[in-house]
Amino acid sequence: MNRLRILVWAAAAALCAPASLAGDGYGWAPAGAPGAAERLAGNEYQPSYGTTKPQDEELLVTVNVWGEVVRPGSYDVPDGTNVVTLVSLAGGPTEYANLRRVRLTRPGAPGPMDIDLNSYLKDGDECALAALEPGDTLYVSRNGRYAWTSFIRVVSELAVIAGTAVLYVEVAKGN
Repeated sequence: MNRLRILVWAAAAALCAPASLAGDGYGWAPAGAPGAAERLAGNEYQPSYGTTKPQDEELLVTVNVWGEVVRPGSYDVPDGTNVVTLVSLAGGPTEYANLRRVRLTRPGAPGPMDIDLNSYLKDGDECALAALEPGDTLYVSRNGRYAWTSFIRVVSELAVIAGTAVLYVEVAKGN
């Protein structure tokens, strides 16, 4: 039975270490990092768009950004704003953002358009610079790292439960 106990403890240690290193976004964060409340607070600041026109003369359009950005929400942006600028105004992508598959849905369009922001960042692909129109919704999907981190977290928690059960059985046998 000692071999089984050693094996269970070794497995628990091996599974818990990667989970603690992976970071799932729900644990400790560095000071000043946005938490869930800040991420969900939306557009609370007035960004500078770098124009010389008075703001009341600019035509603003309302667009939405959802998914894996720091501050998802509804934004009033100057007409002609592109997808890259909108993601930047929303605080940029999170660590779980899949920049290869950003979906732009436009009212009245036959279907959504997939945009590869990764391609833009690497090669300067102009597709990501498409101008947004009123009512557009941009969705930044999750990457595979999110699923892997979630899987590791669940497996490590199960390993701790199994180790606790084995320890309980061993202690119960000793009494």
